[in-house]
Amino acid sequence: MKSHLLIRFLTVLPLAAASGCDSGAFMDPAAVTTQSARATVGFIFDSTAIATPPTGGLPTTLLPSTAFGDAALQGSLVGTTEPFTQTGALGSRAELESQSWKLERDPSEGQVLVLSKVASGPRTPQEPALLQRNALARLQRWGIPTAELGEVRQVKSFTQREENGVVAAPTLHRHKTFVLRAINGIHVEGHRAVVSHGPDGSFQRALISWPALARSGHLLRTRLTTAQIEQRAREALQAEGETAGDVHLSWKYVPTQLSTGEWALTLQVSAEMPPVTGTTSTEEPRVIDVDVSAIP
Repeated sequence: MKSHLLIRFLTVLPLAAASGCDSGAFMDPAAVTTQSARATVGFIFDSTAIATPPTGGLPTTLLPSTAFGDAALQGSLVGTTEPFTQTGALGSRAELESQSWKLERDPSEGQVLVLSKVASGPRTPQEPALLQRNALARLQRWGIPTAELGEVRQVKSFTQREENGVVAAPTLHRHKTFVLRAINGIHVEGHRAVVSHGPDGSFQRALISWPALARSGHLLRTRLTTAQIEQRAREALQAEGETAGDVHLSWKYVPTQLSTGEWALTLQVSAEMPPVTGTTSTEEPRVIDVDVSAIP
């Protein structure tokens, strides 16, 4: 009889990170009112996160476009002197390989993938804070300045095997450091780096989306008041078919690629409604983008 083997990948986040990566502040599902109750109160806005409007300009020091060159990627990010050979290319994307590493880079999109060809050793005791510091140091050696560092989260991922209906205990797979990009403390949508260490603490993987920013062309501020933004959020939610509920508002920068290949940022507000748990299903949090007439 053939045995059936199923491997599950699990990620365990610390309680402080349970709010998710890109969707703003956590809202307790237990606090969600019923649909009928919502209809009587309309939208209830939590505008605490946008009470202070953005005032800072673009930081002086930014990740340079030269960070996506071979010398910076191989020497500073991977940290190896091994020679690399290009094994494939498609448009601006290139694939390279050395004795111990695989590397994919796409300077146009600001994307990098690093994979170790050497498997992690046996699990040994690791200090999460030290792994996080090592991950940040690696990214900063590569060229990410402190001024672009946003929220940092340290998590563990696990694998779990199932064979013939018998589920084994989860096994540690990776220590992962999530680093979100932020400008003046405001999250840049979609830009982040994930640095992974093995159970023995060895560097195993990096997945990065962090394109070089232009020096001009950004729309970083707004003249709208909080009340005006709430009204725009109300209209945007109604246009999407929402009629009532709790709404958390937060700033974010949305990246757009320019003709130069660099990226510019535009200020927006995220209007997030909490998840709704029914008898047979759970509706995920809904996030609507709100235009705030951003200005330079």
